Amino acid sequence: MTGKRLRMNKSLLILMAVMLFIMTAAVTPESSANTAGVTAAEAAESYSFEAEAAGNALSGKAEIKDCQTATDCSGGQLVGGLWGGSSLTFNGVNVAEAGVYTMTVHYISGDPRPFQLTVNGGGTDSYNPPATASWETLGAYELQLELQAGDNVLTFADGGGYSPDIDRIELRLSGNGGGSGEPGEGAVYEAEASVNEWTGNASVSACQTATGCSGGLKVGNLWGGSTLQFNDVMAEEGGVYTLSVFYISGDPRPVSVSVNDGAAENYAFPKTADWDSLGVFRVEIELRQGANTITFDDDGGWSPDIDKIEVAASGGSGEDPGPVDDIGLIGDAVRSDKFGSIRVTEHEKGAVFATRNYAITFNTESGLSAIAWDGKTLIKGAYASAQVGDQLLDSRKYDEHLFQLRGVERIKDGHGKGIRLTVENRAEGLPTMKQTYQLYEDLPYFLVSQELVSETPIRSNDMAPFAVHAAGGVDIGSYGDNRVLITPFDNDMWSRYQARTINTSLNNDNYVSSEMTAVYDNVSRNGFVIGSVTHDVWKTGIYWSGSDDRLNKLKVYGGFTSVTSTHDTLEHGYVEGTTLKSPQVMIGYYDDYRDGLEGYGEANAAVAPPLAFGKGVPSGVPVGWNSWGAYESSLSYDKVVAVSDFFEEHIQKTFNNKGTVYINMDSYWDNLTDQQLRDAVKIIRGNGQKAGIYYGPFVYWGDNMEQPVEGTDGKYTYGDIILRDEAGQPLPKVDGAYAIDPTHPGAKQRVEHIFGRFLDYGFEYIKIDFLSHGSFEGVHYDPKVTTGIQAYNEGMAHINETLKGRMFISASIAPLFPSQYAHARRISCDIDGSLFRTEYQLNNLTYGWWQNGTIYRYTDPDYMTLVKGGSYNAAQSRVNAAAISGTVFMSSDDVSNPEAQELMKALLTNKDVNQVALLGEAFRPVEGNTGTAAADVFVLKDKKDYYLAVFNYANEPAAKTIDLARALGIPATAMAELTDVWTGERTGAQGTLAVDLEAGQSKLYKVKVKVKK
Repeated sequence: MTGKRLRMNKSLLILMAVMLFIMTAAVTPESSANTAGVTAAEAAESYSFEAEAAGNALSGKAEIKDCQTATDCSGGQLVGGLWGGSSLTFNGVNVAEAGVYTMTVHYISGDPRPFQLTVNGGGTDSYNPPATASWETLGAYELQLELQAGDNVLTFADGGGYSPDIDRIELRLSGNGGGSGEPGEGAVYEAEASVNEWTGNASVSACQTATGCSGGLKVGNLWGGSTLQFNDVMAEEGGVYTLSVFYISGDPRPVSVSVNDGAAENYAFPKTADWDSLGVFRVEIELRQGANTITFDDDGGWSPDIDKIEVAASGGSGEDPGPVDDIGLIGDAVRSDKFGSIRVTEHEKGAVFATRNYAITFNTESGLSAIAWDGKTLIKGAYASAQVGDQLLDSRKYDEHLFQLRGVERIKDGHGKGIRLTVENRAEGLPTMKQTYQLYEDLPYFLVSQELVSETPIRSNDMAPFAVHAAGGVDIGSYGDNRVLITPFDNDMWSRYQARTINTSLNNDNYVSSEMTAVYDNVSRNGFVIGSVTHDVWKTGIYWSGSDDRLNKLKVYGGFTSVTSTHDTLEHGYVEGTTLKSPQVMIGYYDDYRDGLEGYGEANAAVAPPLAFGKGVPSGVPVGWNSWGAYESSLSYDKVVAVSDFFEEHIQKTFNNKGTVYINMDSYWDNLTDQQLRDAVKIIRGNGQKAGIYYGPFVYWGDNMEQPVEGTDGKYTYGDIILRDEAGQPLPKVDGAYAIDPTHPGAKQRVEHIFGRFLDYGFEYIKIDFLSHGSFEGVHYDPKVTTGIQAYNEGMAHINETLKGRMFISASIAPLFPSQYAHARRISCDIDGSLFRTEYQLNNLTYGWWQNGTIYRYTDPDYMTLVKGGSYNAAQSRVNAAAISGTVFMSSDDVSNPEAQELMKALLTNKDVNQVALLGEAFRPVEGNTGTAAADVFVLKDKKDYYLAVFNYANEPAAKTIDLARALGIPATAMAELTDVWTGERTGAQGTLAVDLEAGQSKLYKVKVKVKK
């Protein structure tokens, strides 16, 4: 049967090849020879490439496989087996012209699996497509990439983990278009006009009622990768215009809007009254003089039906109110006052707020501000915005911008001494928009927030207290290797930080940073650190785009959600009332962005300090063992006892922190009976150790909605406490589990019951997992809770109240913020001990080390599974990676395995290495230009000395040359005496250090510096 099917597929392929030749005979020479089923004109902008094409290259376990059903994938075949270090390379990806392309990846993945993409041998980016409906169902995932004219090479790699099966890729050049239209202010353009273009499922259809939409027609079916492009949208002169979109959408649906070749911006259109009623949504766009194109893209999901658009001039954008040393633009000084070292000067047309470090110039005519550090304007054209209903409120567009010197308040808080001042934006019929600044005497940053005040209740799920939309609006001031840091919302699904080039004009989930970002030049290290410091209501996103080594757009806003980043399937919840408050945002400029990231952590800790240690909970680095890497689901009472005994006999004499060693039971602790749990704790304590346990308070792994909830005496079922949408439907599973509503009384009683058992049994450490589920947007039991972060705060605060400070709390899979509910948080997802996973963990250290000692007491690099590393070097590198990460220093090997025993004895009992881990301090990266990879050199200053860690992530030898002046910040003439922490061997170096590393090897040095006088 298999052979017969294979012969049929070969015949089919021959027939397809003949058809392909016929269809591509008229394709222009520049178009791809692999492009099928398109005309010559279409081929110039749309291309399709099959994964199983003969010219592609497969490595590792990757293989061509038949699809499970005839309709599963094109050509009946795909490439699977992308796991354990395998790749699929598309060769000869030929496009007619260079530019940014939208690539649709058609794939199958029954569970969420990431992939890594490398284009033309450049940097590697990681992507996280969602799970498809099953392992027999196709999905489509869109991303943007830059291609050169002619042949390109695209490599999909699994990064040592598991990746989706790939069917094919489709490419289309962003922003093509043409046509005709009527110019003029307030010009109307019908969606169904013949000059426009639509792709995919998009089509013209009749409105349901005569009054439904103009002309009785609309363009609908914008789903599954479809677009509507308005051509020849005319502008008499270049500038900012108000785009009014008239649409129909019976449920809330997003759509991405791009203008000409610019970045696409995603907007969440609120639902209209029903599928027969029009709504209007207004946004600001920038048009060039003459003809423009405006494209609506569903991003592979579902978008509203579009009736028409109206385009009206709305004035300029990004005007520069002038640097501090050219104050004439805001007129003469009227009055001035000094508050400590901060001076506030009121002018005829604005005001200047100046500290020793920076000055903010606010123009009360334009409503714009500029910020200068050390007298040099680095940010211009800053403003605030908020979406209220179908209105986009923009501080620049208000009639009045008012500031009064007498309204300045003195403040003293966790940040220090300073002032609070407010600018009020007023207009008839609009809520008052207040922009509040907090400046501090000796800090290089200020805080900004926004408040909407209305006489009647209003609601918003998009408030941006700080935004810039101007060419070169954010300028670092140096241009060596300019980067923007993209921070993941949490550490789930092996998420990575990305340090992308600043010259990126793309907008999708992978390019919106969660909560914070750094905009910096990696050569000089100068840069901005920007992010939210309040995390009680909002999920904050930072959207950006840039060119010419500067940012042209920046929007820091409360209301960020996405399937791939926050794992939300619903839009951000709305905040309602007569007074709405945005998140508070920090804006700071630093000579070294690494100082800025640590400063950002400290600024957050000033608002919400890290969790204090309760009475009887040791405050030092947790040292011990965790069961997951060793036993996973096969955990048993006998294995726990064996581990405890092995540690007592062989390990804990040197592997401890002031005598404390934890033996932690991870998931599947419920394989043990209640009596076995009690007995295990007694044995662990008898061996001079402390017992740890595990739980996921916000997840339900079952499917039985009638199952009673533990601890509720049958009052509630799991169907009662899971989180649902507005229609009452359960949210889709994430990581295989339903989200539980943290505000539901049944969920709280469950926590009290389970955690009460743990305390009663004598557990003193708890790893709480899958916490991100508690932050999902949904309809919560508590009516005062309208956002996911509000629910998360309520649920985590209840856990702290239940535990009463009696346990060390380690957050496992969890959002980065809020941070005040756990002593430690994993900075990465599961680490299996492989060299690849060690590199992945160190990516999270490269860009997330600053969390250690600021917002969390310790950062957790996950357990050290040594035997699975594949070599002694890889196992030793796993220990080095954990020791420099901040740290929760946990082993996780099967003690019945002789190889594991030897590795544990050899690698966990070096007193000097363990002493580095017990410092509890995270090492800094030397370089921050690694894209989605990890740095390979890290450093820590310890009093007068230094520690230096060097890694080789490759399975082949590598020679590293380290500039000691750049790495340690010492003079180039200084002599460095380096001691290998593992062996005690000493070497000297001046200027540079040459290190030869074997495959998978790393070195950890203690460095003493002698400076020549």
